[in-house]
Amino acid sequence: MLEKLDLTRTVDDKTFNESLAGYKERLSVLQRMLRDQKIPAIIVIEGWNASGITMSTQAIIQSLDPRGFTLHSIDRPTEEEQMRPFLWRFWIRTPSRGRIALFARSWYTRALSDEMQKPAWKKSLAKKIRSINNFERQLSDDGTVIVKLFLHISREEQKNRLEERERNPLTAWLVTPSIWHVHHHYDESLPVIDDFIEKTSTGYAPWNVIEATDRKYTILNVYSTLVKNLEKAVEGAKEVKPKKGKPKELVKPKKSPVKRSSTPEETRSKEDYQQTLASLQIEMLEMHYLLFKRKIPLIILYEGWDAAGKGGNITRVARYMNPLGYDVFSITAPDPGEKEHHYLWRFIRQYPKAGHVAIYDRSWYGRVLVERVEGFCSDAEWQRAYQEINEMEEEYITSSGGAMVKFWMEVSKDEQRRRFQQRASDPLKIHKITDEDWRNREKWDLYDEAIDEMLARTSTSIAPWTVIESDDKWYARVKALTTIIDSTRALL
Repeated sequence: MLEKLDLTRTVDDKTFNESLAGYKERLSVLQRMLRDQKIPAIIVIEGWNASGITMSTQAIIQSLDPRGFTLHSIDRPTEEEQMRPFLWRFWIRTPSRGRIALFARSWYTRALSDEMQKPAWKKSLAKKIRSINNFERQLSDDGTVIVKLFLHISREEQKNRLEERERNPLTAWLVTPSIWHVHHHYDESLPVIDDFIEKTSTGYAPWNVIEATDRKYTILNVYSTLVKNLEKAVEGAKEVKPKKGKPKELVKPKKSPVKRSSTPEETRSKEDYQQTLASLQIEMLEMHYLLFKRKIPLIILYEGWDAAGKGGNITRVARYMNPLGYDVFSITAPDPGEKEHHYLWRFIRQYPKAGHVAIYDRSWYGRVLVERVEGFCSDAEWQRAYQEINEMEEEYITSSGGAMVKFWMEVSKDEQRRRFQQRASDPLKIHKITDEDWRNREKWDLYDEAIDEMLARTSTSIAPWTVIESDDKWYARVKALTTIIDSTRALL
């Protein structure tokens, strides 16, 4: 595709000046419309070295209200970013509703730069392509408009521009040996970039390739492309009408291989469980130090019925772990700022660094549990969440080299009632029981159905669910720690 472009295109001064003024005014108006309609927008500017990325970025921001956009100039990852999965630093920079995020280089440059240095780069780059497409699709499904621009110049034009920069003392520092190295491999890189563009140009985030030899032609086409895409987004938002009825139901999953039971597989004395638990806690400390030493991250995730014992279980798991190496996140309803982002955003921000452990007391599965049952999201949103969650977990594990241990804590309805009543009568525990807990019991059957579907659709080979039979809290604590230790040992 790139080889077929006409790189000799130019525009005369009169056309440039007349057209640019109109585009600038329109882009300013569109920014306000995006804000008013709460539409988040991502603008990606990629291209060859010296193709005009900085020039195009400067041209765009001249027409934007600085209070409504954020510019991200992407370079090599920082030490902090290197300790996270590949897409983490881009996820946390995605815009809230009504704002624009402008990326001068992005996940595309990083994917190519990082992967092409590896021996089996073609295979690893294919994984990055899949991750990028999933990432952009998830954002698009959530209402984000994504405009991607690639500035294309010839090898000869790039050489001329690099030499021109070197002759200028003010810009010579921009031309490094690594940039010349890439230039010398222009011909080998061209088909790779061409293929990369083709495989990441989708209906929800297509590429717009711009012939960038003539600077005026480049700027004019950057503006026209932006205006065209943003107009389509705001007009599309106006035309969207509430659909009557429910969206098409998902095909019912086959019977879940994850068996649910609240009754322990064995019964031992409390003293026996406590003795076993003490030994496991020492072993967990050792596993924690090994994870830290080898820079391997771990997520431990707890979901379960109210009063199933999640808090007590987490306390026992973390009791002897080094507090500098783990975090516990108790998940509640999203705050107003978090609601302005994709629902996964607030969880991805909390990903553990390499060598650290993140423990979630409830998690992103709220989308297909409480948000589904209580109607806090649309049917379409919770139905597509299964795929989004599976993709997110796979990306985290494969990209970080870490692991994820997921627990569903099952308790019987009778045992839950007993624990509720005990909490209500104990001054030290009464804060744990609320009117909402009692109301949720009235929807037991709806939650029961949602749990079954969640386990069936999201227990994968790479991130399986483990059911903890929680009618006996001490048994549950021992099983959880044993499972974490076994998983960690296998990982190590």
